[in-house]
Amino acid sequence: MLHVKGYAATEGFYRSNRHSTDADILVRPGHVEVFTHRLVTDGWEKVTDFSSGSAFHHAATFRHPWWGAVDIHRYFPGMDAHAEENFERLWATRQSLPIAHYPCAVPSDADQILLIMLHAGRDGWRGSLDIQYLRRVLSPRDLERMRRRAAEFGAEIALAASLGELGDYRHHPDYLLWKYMTVGGSRIDEWVARYSAARTLRAKARVAASSLLVNKDHLAMRLGRRPSRADVATEWVGRVRQAGTEIGQRVRGVLKGSEGRESP
Repeated sequence: MLHVKGYAATEGFYRSNRHSTDADILVRPGHVEVFTHRLVTDGWEKVTDFSSGSAFHHAATFRHPWWGAVDIHRYFPGMDAHAEENFERLWATRQSLPIAHYPCAVPSDADQILLIMLHAGRDGWRGSLDIQYLRRVLSPRDLERMRRRAAEFGAEIALAASLGELGDYRHHPDYLLWKYMTVGGSRIDEWVARYSAARTLRAKARVAASSLLVNKDHLAMRLGRRPSRADVATEWVGRVRQAGTEIGQRVRGVLKGSEGRESP
């Protein structure tokens, strides 16, 4: 496994006032199931599963009463295609960095910078500040090197999202998903983006079915406890109402636009 981002990064790769509140671990995909099982047996509580953690289904969150929170990544968003091979690319150039006085495996300096840049596209305001900082400290040659390295991982669209160049990938199946991550949108925008990014009919069917379900892990985090059946039912009704409101607003907007085009 590799420690990534945050305090696992080489000094100087983040601005001085940047802070992290958890640890991020990238585990070889073939080892994830065994590793997460061992975490639970060692007293870690699973907070979110891979399927409920994010739109990318890339990480599960665990919390320990002493050690705090950790995100276990089975792949890195933008590098999800050929995840096993991409992990091997990162592992092949790894280095060791002391974290809490213990030697830990981390990516090479170049790959650390690339991961920070790829993450910035889905980290909102903090991510935009990270990119602004890296643009100041990296040379044009360094940035070109990042583009070439991203291409080796098949992560060009993720890097483009972070650099404000997403428009170059307007016809990519992941375009709407990265657009949602960078500029936000409604719940309908999110699920349309997820559906567009799904590659197979089966995957699209799973997305469509999931859009009707309540994310119990996220609801539990919001409530501070495991949700009851009544909590889930209330949340589901709220989701349906919100979807109806957003659909109504979208339809009215389309109709209003049509009327504007027809007027003299």
